[in-house]
Amino acid sequence: MGGIMVPKDIMTNTRAKKSNTLCDVTLRVEQKDFPAHRIVLAACSDYFCAMFTSEHSEKGKPWVDIQGLTASTETLLDFVYTETVHVTVENVQELLPAACLLQLKGVKQKHFPEVVQHEEFILLSQGEVEKLIKCDEIQVDSEDPAFEAVINWVQEESLPDLLQYVRMPLLTPRYITDVIDAEPLIHCSLQCRDLVDETKKFHLRPELRSQMQGPRTKACLGVNEVLLVVGGFESQQSPIDVVEKYDPKTQEWSFLPSITRKRRYAASVSLHGRFYVIGGYDHCSHLSSVECLDYTAVEDGVLYSVPPVNVRRGLAGATTLGDMIYVSGGFDGSRHHTSMERMLGDTQTAREGAELVVASGVICCLGGYDGFILNSVEKYDPHTGHWTNVIPMATKRSGFDGTAHLSSVEAYNIHTDSWMTVTRMTIPRCYVGATVRYAISGYDGNSLLSSIECYDPIINSWEVEASMGTQHCDAGVCVL
Repeated sequence: MGGIMVPKDIMTNTRAKKSNTLCDVTLRVEQKDFPAHRIVLAACSDYFCAMFTSEHSEKGKPWVDIQGLTASTETLLDFVYTETVHVTVENVQELLPAACLLQLKGVKQKHFPEVVQHEEFILLSQGEVEKLIKCDEIQVDSEDPAFEAVINWVQEESLPDLLQYVRMPLLTPRYITDVIDAEPLIHCSLQCRDLVDETKKFHLRPELRSQMQGPRTKACLGVNEVLLVVGGFESQQSPIDVVEKYDPKTQEWSFLPSITRKRRYAASVSLHGRFYVIGGYDHCSHLSSVECLDYTAVEDGVLYSVPPVNVRRGLAGATTLGDMIYVSGGFDGSRHHTSMERMLGDTQTAREGAELVVASGVICCLGGYDGFILNSVEKYDPHTGHWTNVIPMATKRSGFDGTAHLSSVEAYNIHTDSWMTVTRMTIPRCYVGATVRYAISGYDGNSLLSSIECYDPIINSWEVEASMGTQHCDAGVCVL
């Protein structure tokens, strides 16, 4: 006897599509029909989401004509239903341009680097390469593959026409000097050298970046990431169990199912589509328990418990490196910890309220409180298992410097072992939730905050975005 198929299984099962089970729309491409489900298409493609949820004329039609696609349609529909795609000699020339048109993020994220290395890539027309390189939806970790794709494909006379679409200002200075400056084709073109000069100016004159904004300084939309904020405390310093999700693309907040235990001072990380809430304080005792929200199968997450950490920890730091979660420091109600979980060696200073981050393969522990507010910084090398001190921050920080709530921001360059001051946040924030580029809620010295700010490193500025539904601080925050 076959197993029971739940609704989600039906909608993402290829047999359901091929047998037309519950199909409610037909895509018509070059007079060929492809039955599908609106809800599945909308969930996987911003293009179809806009078509089926706004007032487009296609919204209620039983069939939709799609222009600009060919045989790649069936391959891309299979990706929508199976999350896998088969790249072949026959489909490589049209696969990614079609994925750009339909805004299928996963195809572009998973296959851009491998497709541009494919031997058939050089057979694309200049127009097709241009469409691919300039597409804002392409998801890559850096602009390196885009530059290399242009160089691999290019005929010398067409290089300036294509290079203008590569976001070279977003390349690292080392890549510019070691790779681009050494490329002979660049030397042969005055227009290309002008583009490289513009790139170098962007890096050498950061005060001019705000005047240099344009398509080449605009990053691709990136992975479909969301921001999760969990727990913390509201008025009367009472811990809460609230979980909120922020989508940076729509700038909208939504509530998710609550965690099982109210907690403030919790640490949080994400790993492989799962969001972990670690330790904290429930108003009675400091905690070692860990809760996990699994987003790999259900959009709103499935909540379950995982084994506790070895030590009760409130205000601990947490991060991930490789496939492992690291938790360091914190306070158990009587003492500040130096230990880091997995028993990988103690930090040199006991800390609570410190930030734990990964940079260039090492773990950095910054600031915090050990009875005194700290500006010291340590880094942990997983290869040696040792902690070492690095140059301290200019300001003592645990969200507070002992006299004032802080809006100042410092940036650390791990390669030069140096700190620099960057633009202040618009609001002072103590007990702030922080993750890459975002500062979330906190306390400004007068009231709890619901506002969030986003930092743009290109123009060195902070921008206030949509406020949360809850005013609180000391929340766990991470990007999923």
